[in-house]
Amino acid sequence: MYRDALRMQASDSFGAGSEGIVAEWVSFAEKLLHLAKLFPTQWRTIAPIVGRTAYQCLEHYEKLLDQAQGKDEMDENDPRRLKPGEIDPHPETKPARADPIDMDEDEKEMLSEARARLANTRGKKAKRKAREKQLEEARRLAALQKRRELKAAGISTSRRYKSRKYIDYGEEVPFEAVPPVGFHEVGPEETPRVTMGMANVTLQAVEHRSRLDEERRRRKDDERKLKRLKEENLPEAIDMINKLNDPQQLRKRTALSLPAPQLNDEELEAIVKMGADAAALQAESADTSTAGLVQSYGDTPGATPVRTPRRPDPVMLEAQVQAGVTPREEVASMLGGLTPGATPGATPGATPNPLAQTPGLRANATAGLTPNPLLGQTPGPGGATPGGASAAGKSLRDGLALNQDEEMEQMPDRIRKANQRMQMQAALGSLPAPMNEVEISMPDLMEEGYASSSTFWCLGRIGEQNLSHRLARPADLVKLISRPLEEDAADADKRRAKEEQKRLEIERQKQSQPVKLGLPRPVQTGMMIFESAASQAGEVLEGPKHLLQQAETLLHEEMGAMVTRDAVLFPVKGAKPPKKAPPAGIDFSLEELKGASELLEEELEAFAQDAGGGHNSEVAVQAAFDESTSSEPYVFLPSAKRYVDGRLLGKKERVESARHKFEIVDSHHQKEEKKSKKLEEKMERLLGGYMTKARQALLHIRKLSEERETISIETEVFQTLRAREEKAIQSRVEELRDQVEHEKQRNLKLQNRYKALKMLQKQIDDKLQ
Repeated sequence: MYRDALRMQASDSFGAGSEGIVAEWVSFAEKLLHLAKLFPTQWRTIAPIVGRTAYQCLEHYEKLLDQAQGKDEMDENDPRRLKPGEIDPHPETKPARADPIDMDEDEKEMLSEARARLANTRGKKAKRKAREKQLEEARRLAALQKRRELKAAGISTSRRYKSRKYIDYGEEVPFEAVPPVGFHEVGPEETPRVTMGMANVTLQAVEHRSRLDEERRRRKDDERKLKRLKEENLPEAIDMINKLNDPQQLRKRTALSLPAPQLNDEELEAIVKMGADAAALQAESADTSTAGLVQSYGDTPGATPVRTPRRPDPVMLEAQVQAGVTPREEVASMLGGLTPGATPGATPGATPNPLAQTPGLRANATAGLTPNPLLGQTPGPGGATPGGASAAGKSLRDGLALNQDEEMEQMPDRIRKANQRMQMQAALGSLPAPMNEVEISMPDLMEEGYASSSTFWCLGRIGEQNLSHRLARPADLVKLISRPLEEDAADADKRRAKEEQKRLEIERQKQSQPVKLGLPRPVQTGMMIFESAASQAGEVLEGPKHLLQQAETLLHEEMGAMVTRDAVLFPVKGAKPPKKAPPAGIDFSLEELKGASELLEEELEAFAQDAGGGHNSEVAVQAAFDESTSSEPYVFLPSAKRYVDGRLLGKKERVESARHKFEIVDSHHQKEEKKSKKLEEKMERLLGGYMTKARQALLHIRKLSEERETISIETEVFQTLRAREEKAIQSRVEELRDQVEHEKQRNLKLQNRYKALKMLQKQIDDKLQ
């Protein structure tokens, strides 16, 4: 019936006279349906059998299934209606790819090159890879077909792995010692002894692989690959051999890697400019009279190039000795024989050559403050520097011989001083003869001490200013000598610093006691109240009492001025001093302040004695202080901008003062609240993670405590159950023993009956036979 339906459909599709096509199509459908049962969903296997592609087989099979279900046309929501490029019905099966929007240009270019490289299927490498893949697939299918045929014939073959000569550490355990099964006796010593035969065993000896074998194997692989390449692609093999024989390919030219320069062009230009500026300043300040007192350190002198000494000819040296040209002691020192002693001997004379000198090197410690043209000269043939000791171990930039040698430092003081005295005498003796002679006659009117000091000062000024031609008259010399000395700048700075320090100390001593002790000062000025006892009581005094009231008023005014000056000149931290300077007070001397403090102390002692002693006065002062601080007699009045006595204010002024106090407290509270909120936000940012972890830890602790409680309850239950089971186990054991005995008796009875029946069967068999 199904065959007839297919024939009718094919005839309708192809028209009349197409019996051959209908037969072919029907046979294809029958084969497709039959193979779909044998190889379900294996369309690539079915496609070569029926002579169609895998996609055609799948499409025709789905069409046949739709016809069998009565579906003439595909549904609108059927994903098979989608064309290539439309919405994918299974987007979750597509591989994940990076979004090109978030990529750089280099990454996009790299991906495009990779796609082009993968899409290139016509190149040599792609063809070779495809050919190798086909050969590997054919080899695998052949091996699979062979195993299946052998298995169908009844021959089971297991895949045998090629034995390796080396240890595969991924599958085996090297030097594994498997313990015997079950209980076994252990030796007297648990610690294994080191096998001396395996002490020097290397990994190559264990794996039976050496570097030469590996190199030989790789060389054979290279020859085999080259031979195979010659057979398959001879031009490529020839190009490879030419590249290997090319001498340019043997030497790999790598990029020259140099470290980063320590100085860039701008820094070098700045250094050159600094050197030019220094040279210009030195040229401007150059003075020929003081040029010999300062050594020039502008250009760093280069050391004498070290040369390997030439080996002396002993025959020629002996001939020179015989001829009297060279002393024998010098020849002995050159040949390594006798060495010259520590006492400096006579230096052979040598004509100084200015061109052969090494500038800046101190060749001799005898060079005093006068420049010596023989300093730094090239060593002579005897190996010693003319003029004294060797220059080794001495300062290279000590042109004026200011630093002592190590040998001089190790000498005793007496010998070093004598040596220095001799060196100084030799240096002074080497000075050139004077070209001009100057005579100075001192006047008799000047004192001897002042004249001597002025004479030395005058001589120094003469040498410095070259005033020999101006001192023809004695009056000029007297004026020059009587000129006062100019103070040194450093001494002037020290003197001014001492004077400033002394002035600050005097100012500090003149300060009030609150400033000296660091006590708090009022933030705002003009709010201090110093009322006398008479004004507080409202009395009008006359006579001596009136004078006493005036004195008290003056004292209070001076106290207010002092407090105001202290608050303005020495404000506390956070206070804003007014721009207007306070009125200047009377500048008292230290003696006056000291006398005033003594009078005040005497008055305090007298007051304490009148009050009944020091203890009673302290109690009275403390009681007055407690009363003033507890009752708050003074309040701040905003309209007057000062503190006033609260007992003299009306209801309106008290309300105003209380409102002002509330506003101050409220503003302070708001500021502190803002600060606290900022601190809370900061701590939330800093410790938010820790607080979250703490909450999680608390939840975890609560959960663990609940589990602990449950486990403790279960433990108690099981302990109770165990106690009950221990009590009931005896009765259960007895019951089971009774059952076992009953089964034994029953089994014995059955065995006896079986035995009797066996004997009866045997008797019956004997009678039948």
